Amino acid sequence: MNLLFGFSGRIGRGQWWLAQFVVLALLVVTVAALVHVGAASAGHRLRAFPSDSLSANLVLLIGAALSLWVNFAATIKRYHDLDKSGRWSLLLFLPYIGGLWVLVECGFFSGSDGNNDYGPPPGTEASRRDLSAHISRMAAERSVQLQSRSTRLEQQASRMDSAPPAPQTRRPTGPTGFGRRGR
Repeated sequence: MNLLFGFSGRIGRGQWWLAQFVVLALLVVTVAALVHVGAASAGHRLRAFPSDSLSANLVLLIGAALSLWVNFAATIKRYHDLDKSGRWSLLLFLPYIGGLWVLVECGFFSGSDGNNDYGPPPGTEASRRDLSAHISRMAAERSVQLQSRSTRLEQQASRMDSAPPAPQTRRPTGPTGFGRRGR
């Protein structure tokens, strides 16, 4: 999930191309949904982009936002692998040359060797060690939490065992009908 939605870390060229494939698939699904919604709203008459339908606009908005998010997340992490700031991904907003520049730089240039300001290289032993260290640290924290929870439960149980029984109150046994006061 971090590949498609997170903005931290580094990814290699292969993962970047995979993310671009996901963006392309999202756009294809969005256009197919638009055509389907347009056909349904026009009485089965095929229209390319039905702009008068609220549901079509909603599909377009969601598809475009999701595609932009995934594209920027992957491009920012790819620039991190090139030891550059994620701000370089803003080149995508330059017409023609910006998209071409990002495509060449992210798709064909190799990343920086070794660790940089954005972490260890993707797919290396160092990143696997960091991941396994993170997992073991999380497991240790979880066991401490479970241990403290069981200690608290034991303390509560011991307090309940040592507490004297609660006094029982006597309820009136006679009939208490409407308008009659209890004793």
